[in-house]
Amino acid sequence: MTTAPPVPPASYWPDNGSEQPSSSPPPGWAMWIMATAAAVAVIGGGLIAVRNAGSQPPAALPFDTGSQVEPPASPPSGHLSPDPTFDRSTEPTDDPAEPSASPTVTSTFPPLQDVPEVCDLLPESLIARLAPKTASGPGVAKDGYGAKRKDCEWKPKGYDMKGGYNQTRSISVKVNVFPDHEKAMRNAESDWRLMRYLSGRSEGDPPIMKYGEIKQISGLGDGANAIYSEGTRRREAVAWIYVVRGNATIEIRFRGSDDKGRTMFPNEDSRPVPEAELLEGVEEIAGEVVKNLAG
Repeated sequence: MTTAPPVPPASYWPDNGSEQPSSSPPPGWAMWIMATAAAVAVIGGGLIAVRNAGSQPPAALPFDTGSQVEPPASPPSGHLSPDPTFDRSTEPTDDPAEPSASPTVTSTFPPLQDVPEVCDLLPESLIARLAPKTASGPGVAKDGYGAKRKDCEWKPKGYDMKGGYNQTRSISVKVNVFPDHEKAMRNAESDWRLMRYLSGRSEGDPPIMKYGEIKQISGLGDGANAIYSEGTRRREAVAWIYVVRGNATIEIRFRGSDDKGRTMFPNEDSRPVPEAELLEGVEEIAGEVVKNLAG
């Protein structure tokens, strides 16, 4: 008897600020349609994730710099971008040896009543150091599926040339406020479950996506996990972190590549930012967001 595949997290669904209900996993062809839509959105200069403007690792997300990515002619066997996502045709069944964490119903952190302006949560000094030559702007997140949502994107707007390479960086931050801690934890567990699945994997034959090991981060709230991914064709890397703090969840993607020449488009000549550097950066970004949410 085949066990149903894991339900992809909300960040993989066309956002318009909403998330996919946890009770109805889509068929494989639906994931292909969404992946193709993500690629088309990138050509238009559009997204940073397939979940939000489309968050999952879709609606999770390639650079919004007009990268030239060709949509697949047939259902893909791997990933279209270095964002966490996966091929449902190879998705494993539930592993009884690795039970998922049970959501708790209490938190020591006071609940948020509303979502602040996310673009105000990161100081200019941090942006200038981690993502220079970028400008911020609100994303497309809207309230939906029982949560209030806002996001912000810091996108490249100039060249940061060093040694013949443009150091292209971008940051995406999304904050969701749920009615209570239990709902926030349940939502986060969906994304963490996907991270556990992707941890240490390579996707495609030959591989077009490689994932690092999932990393548990302490000191940010009630729970936080992060993972690194690297594209082997479009040589771009992404660090993705998902945090729960009280009745809020915080999702951050910090991506980067060193692109040869004066270009902002990752390609086969680009150099992905190393795992340690991106994970350290995304953890620092998350710490600033959490601190300013609490303040």
